[in-house]
Amino acid sequence: MNLVNDDNPVPQGELTLKVLADSQSTNYTGDVFAGWVAMNVDQAGEIQARKVARGRVVTVSIGAMSFMRPVQIGDIIGLYSRVTEVGKTSIRVIVEAWIENDNGDSVSQKKLTDTSMVFVAVDGSGSTQRINR
Repeated sequence: MNLVNDDNPVPQGELTLKVLADSQSTNYTGDVFAGWVAMNVDQAGEIQARKVARGRVVTVSIGAMSFMRPVQIGDIIGLYSRVTEVGKTSIRVIVEAWIENDNGDSVSQKKLTDTSMVFVAVDGSGSTQRINR
């Protein structure tokens, strides 16, 4: 685990996507829907898996996600991803979502959630295809 110390964890993987939480993605109390976060986590995972597959991939599974804090309008979510396993046709990707807060002089990050995802490489007609490495 890549930690500065036990009290200050840092994201694992490559910054793959940054998104801004806006009013279109919130409930009536101003908190962002978990589904919006999950959609962006899926997109970050797909971006990372496509690099490995060198083409089209589809999501096969998304692991459980537990949310450590609410997301509010104006929060910037940094999505970090890393490939942990590559099979004949599948790619396992871990995606972490972090809320970034700009404090003027520095940016602090607090972990929001993480999950393990599996993608499968497919051809133009949607049939599973072998990953050429």
